[in-house]
Amino acid sequence: MENIEYSNSLYQINEILKYVTPNLKARIPKKVISYIENNKSKDFNWKIDKTMSLEKQNLLPTTKELLTVLYRDYMCDDIEKKKLNKILNENEIKYQNYMREKYNPDNIFKNRQKTVEYTEKPKENAEIVAYKESFFSKIISKIKLIFHK
Repeated sequence: MENIEYSNSLYQINEILKYVTPNLKARIPKKVISYIENNKSKDFNWKIDKTMSLEKQNLLPTTKELLTVLYRDYMCDDIEKKKLNKILNENEIKYQNYMREKYNPDNIFKNRQKTVEYTEKPKENAEIVAYKESFFSKIISKIKLIFHK
């Protein structure tokens, strides 16, 4: 497997599926179960704690996502599926609003305009000083002009 976290998540899902009731497990297609068994991590060691609920288990974030998809697609009935889809859509909208607020391009440009305003204001006591070329630099520049011709 290319992604170690993904294969570790498949291992956790395989362990969880051992404790799922047979009628719920029968709803999951054989292809999906064989994919989980074939691609799970061989080195990952994780045991489910039967005394704690599944929510309190030390699950990887990818495991939680995959379990949600498995439950939504194969295990729950139509009413539960509608409720779950509604919750997932609401969470996605909240996340998109958060990201839009955090990375809003209008706010980025507003901050840049403020910094430009501060740098463009001239200082009240500042005077413009004329650059005067020294006598030696004038002679050197004349000599350079002669040689360039």
